[in-house]
Amino acid sequence: MNNTDKYLKIFLYVSLLAIGIVIGIAIRHFYDLPLEETFNIVDLATLVATAFLAVYIPKVLDRKLQIQRDKKDLIESRIVELQELYRNINLVIQGEEPMTPKDFLVVKNYLDVSNHKLDTIITLLTYSNMHTSFTHEIQRIRELAEEHKNLLWYDEMEEGTITYEDDIQEKEELLYNRIDEATSLLIFRISEAQ
Repeated sequence: MNNTDKYLKIFLYVSLLAIGIVIGIAIRHFYDLPLEETFNIVDLATLVATAFLAVYIPKVLDRKLQIQRDKKDLIESRIVELQELYRNINLVIQGEEPMTPKDFLVVKNYLDVSNHKLDTIITLLTYSNMHTSFTHEIQRIRELAEEHKNLLWYDEMEEGTITYEDDIQEKEELLYNRIDEATSLLIFRISEAQ
């Protein structure tokens, strides 16, 4: 927070206090309202508690909720990026053209990046303090990702133009759909977490 914001905030608080005092004087001057001459400790405690909550809730609780929402948004955006990587792999594999060695390197790169992106998501979930375990969902996504990688990549691919057999393309399509489903379910679980 810079000095301008600080002074603006102080000015607003002082202005609101001054407006309140002016309104109080105006009401007292134009209307004859009966006032108690004694203090009621319960009413005073209620006033103090109300003023405290009026300041505490917006300042502290809303800030904590916003921080938690920002964490969830970051993790969810990383999961969407992971889904996009798998979609790109799916588009390359399911393409009509025969694949070149460059296409296989692109698939390998996408598989490597998706593996690292999944590790990043796991790290973010670990440090997010959501007090919810996502172990089952992460394990499921990791198993599907490993199965997907084993289906699509082997070392001889870099040596020439190779096309995937129809059964491998069908298995890849099914695996892609299962990965997409598992990652979408993880997003739901994250949005429900506290």
